[in-house]
Amino acid sequence: MSQMIRRSLRSRVVTVAGVLAAVLASSPGRADGESPTPIATDATQTQVDIGMMYAGGDVHFFGWMPDPSADVVVRLTSVEDEPIDVNIKGQVGPLWMNVKQYRVSGLPRMYKIHSTRPLAELLPGDLARKLGIGYETLKDGMTLEAIRGEGDPADRDLVFEGVLRIKSDANLYNVDENRIRVAGGKLFKHSFRFPPAAKEGTYVAESYVIKDGRLLGRGEDRIVIQKTGIEAAFFDLAHGRPTLYGVLAVVVALGMGLLVGFLFKKGGGH
Repeated sequence: MSQMIRRSLRSRVVTVAGVLAAVLASSPGRADGESPTPIATDATQTQVDIGMMYAGGDVHFFGWMPDPSADVVVRLTSVEDEPIDVNIKGQVGPLWMNVKQYRVSGLPRMYKIHSTRPLAELLPGDLARKLGIGYETLKDGMTLEAIRGEGDPADRDLVFEGVLRIKSDANLYNVDENRIRVAGGKLFKHSFRFPPAAKEGTYVAESYVIKDGRLLGRGEDRIVIQKTGIEAAFFDLAHGRPTLYGVLAVVVALGMGLLVGFLFKKGGGH
């Protein structure tokens, strides 16, 4: 009996020691400081279905704060990269027209930043670059290919400003430095808007806990956007059987033309 008791006590000591070791290892104040502590995060949904009537929607995110006095920055980006063409206007004689065109790549389809307070107050420049936070980090990764006119390195800022304006107008790029709320010093919460312009693909929300300019914790959530209904069917047809899609598009266009002609004819000369 005494032997069983000793075994039970040894087992409990080992278990308690393991729990204490795990807690100490995950403590934000640990000495190594080399890797951030994984933090628990979650989203209200992991999939967004978009169809012809999709008008945008919000996905709410939550996370656990390892230190109540820390700050949080969350970066939402797309996994896929989609090139975009940008024109530069110039004066040709008395007219203003497109004189150059660049193909821009290396920029995500969506880029949104939320934080508990202004980024300049909580993120040193080197850490911001390392985490890819801020428009300047995006511009560093942007590549340009001149497809009309002569390329000029001086156009880089102008092209980036054009892309930023296009993406911001579509609510695909956004920085909101006072969006995240912390409840009870432990739970942070906020929501990202996925606008109608959001395209099919995988999106990653990376949550960073920052204190005194150091990265304490990190969490990650993935959201998949996929087409549904008629839009999905046409998309699959266009990419899987393009010839049939072309024939069908012609038939639909002819049908719509006949329908419009019939309606106008039926309405008489009014």
